Amino acid sequence: MLTRFSGVVLLALGIPGAAAAQSWTCEEVMAPMRDGVRLATDVYVPRGQGPGPFPVLIERTPYDKRSCSNPAAEFFAARGYLAMVQDERGRHRSEGEYYWLRDEAWGERQDGYDTIEWAAAHPASNGRVGTHGLSFTCANQLLTAPTRPPHLEAMFCSQYAANSYRDIFWQGGALHMVLPTWLLTQREMVKPLRANVPGHRGYLGSADAWFGWYDEHTEIGDDFTASMFSDMYNDLVGNPWYNDYWRALAVDERYADFDVPVYHLGGWYDRHIHGTVRHFAGIGSNGGPRARGRQKLIVGPWIHGWPPTDDDRVGDLSFPGSEVDHLALRLRWFDHHLKGHDNGVMDEPPIRIYVMGDNEWRNENEFPLARQKEQAWYFRAGPTGTVESLNDGGLSREPPDAGEPPDSYEYDPAHPVPTIGGDLFVAPRGAQDHRPADRLSLTYTSEPLDAPLEVTGFPRVEFHAASSAVDTDWVVTLTAVHESGYSQLLRQMILRARYREGDEAPVFLVPGDVVPYTIELYPVSNVFQPGQRIRVTVTSSSFPKWYPNGNTGNEMMEDRPGVVATNTIHHDPARPSRIVLPVIPR
Repeated sequence: MLTRFSGVVLLALGIPGAAAAQSWTCEEVMAPMRDGVRLATDVYVPRGQGPGPFPVLIERTPYDKRSCSNPAAEFFAARGYLAMVQDERGRHRSEGEYYWLRDEAWGERQDGYDTIEWAAAHPASNGRVGTHGLSFTCANQLLTAPTRPPHLEAMFCSQYAANSYRDIFWQGGALHMVLPTWLLTQREMVKPLRANVPGHRGYLGSADAWFGWYDEHTEIGDDFTASMFSDMYNDLVGNPWYNDYWRALAVDERYADFDVPVYHLGGWYDRHIHGTVRHFAGIGSNGGPRARGRQKLIVGPWIHGWPPTDDDRVGDLSFPGSEVDHLALRLRWFDHHLKGHDNGVMDEPPIRIYVMGDNEWRNENEFPLARQKEQAWYFRAGPTGTVESLNDGGLSREPPDAGEPPDSYEYDPAHPVPTIGGDLFVAPRGAQDHRPADRLSLTYTSEPLDAPLEVTGFPRVEFHAASSAVDTDWVVTLTAVHESGYSQLLRQMILRARYREGDEAPVFLVPGDVVPYTIELYPVSNVFQPGQRIRVTVTSSSFPKWYPNGNTGNEMMEDRPGVVATNTIHHDPARPSRIVLPVIPR
C-alpha cells in the first residue's frame, strides 16, 4: 500500500516546517532489487515547478527514512529535485536481511546500483541522478560508486572511512567501540531480537522469537557466541587482522573504479577525517576521467555529524565563523552537476579548510599541502613543571643527550585511561581539556613557543619502546597546552604492538626487547600560538574509545583476565623517540 503526503496538506494541518514543503508530494514505493527483495523508498515529487522531468537526489539510510518527513528531501524537492529516501535492505520498512555494508557494494547484490538505475527510470526523472548523505549514508555512496551506475552524475559525501578495518573497526589493530555500540543500539548485535514474520517489516524481540531461535541453533551444536550474536557481529570481531573479508569492503582499494565528481565534507574532530581526505586525494588522482581533478573538499573544526549552521562551539571552545549551511552547499553542487547551472562551483579552489588556532578559513589546492616541512620534536627528560603526569617529560627540537633514562609505567587493563573528547562517539566530544588523562600518562611538553607554529597535515610519532608482556597497546595524543594550562586535545591514535610490522599477521613481542614503532595520527590543522606549548602523551589505553588490550596475546574473546604490563619508552641518542610535525612555513 502506498503512503502519500502533500506539502499543501501538511501546511493546512499546521505541521511545523511545512511552509518549505508546499511544492512537493510524497509517496512510499517499494523499489525492486535484482534478487526480488523490495526496498521501501519515499519519493518526493516537486509540484508547481513545471512539468518536469526532474533530476534525482537519493539518500539511502539505515536510520529510518521517516515516512515522508525527511527535512533534507523536502528541501531539495521544494527546489526542483525528485528526492528519494530509502531504508536499506533489512532495515525499518524494507524487506530482506540487514548486513553491514555488504549489499551496498560490488558483491552479489548491488542495492546502490539497482536503486540508482531504478530511480533514473522513474516517470518524473530526467535520468540524471545524484546521491548525498552523512556517515553510513556516505558509506553507501562510496561502496556504490565503484560499480559505476550509468546514470550516476555526482555525489556529496560527508564523513566516512576509507578502509573499514583500519579506519573504523580495528584502528591500529585495536577494537574501536563505536561499531559494536552502534550495532547494539540499532538492535543488530543479537540474533534473537530479529524475527522474520510474513507480512511484517521491522523488529519484534518477543520471548517466543528469542527462545525459538536459540533452541534451533543450540540443537545443531552452535556455541553460545554463534547462537547469541548476529552473523554480522561475529564476522566483524572474528576477523581481527586485515584479510579478504575486509578487502571486500575496502573503498581505498577501489579508487580507480570511481568515475564521478564528489564533494567531500569532513571535520577535524570527526573519527572519519582520515578517510575523508584520503577519498579526496585517492579518487582525484586515480579515478576515471570524470573524477580526476573534479573532487572538492571542505574540512571544519567539527565533530561527527552535519556542520552546525548557527553555532561555532565545538566542545569547550568556540571557532568563530566555522558554521556552514550544508544544505545550501549541497544545493549549489547539484545545481551545477545535475541542472547545468554555471554557478562557478568548479572554478573555485578544490579545498577549503578551517585552520584552528588562527580560526580562519583558507583555500588550498592539495592535501597534504605541498609546501609542508617536516619538523621533529624529541622526547626528553623533565621535569617541565607543567603537569603532574607520570614523568613530566620535555619535548625539544634538540635530540636527546646520552644518559637520559627511559620512562616506565604500569598498564593495568582493568583500570584504563579515560577517553576525553576528540572523536569519541559519545559526549563529551570535540575540543576538551585533556589534563585528567595527561596526569595518568607519560607526557612530553615543550617550552612556550616564541612564534606561531602551524601544523597542517598528518603528524606521526616515532618511538622506541619495550613491554614486559607479549602484546600491549600504545596510545599517543597530541594536545595544544594553552597559557592557562588547558590541554586542548587535537589528535589521538592507537597501535596494537602485535601489528607494528603490518596488520595482516600478528608478530608478538619478546618481553623486554626494545623495538621501534611508528604511529601516524589522523590529519589536523592547528596553529600553536605564541605562549602555547606542544604536548605529546603516551599511554596504553583510551576507554571507551578502544577496547582495552589484556596484554595476553589472545584474541578479544579469550583476552580476560588480563595481566599488568610494565611498558617503557626510551629516548636516548641510540633510540630517540619523537613526533614529526607537518609544519607550514609562514
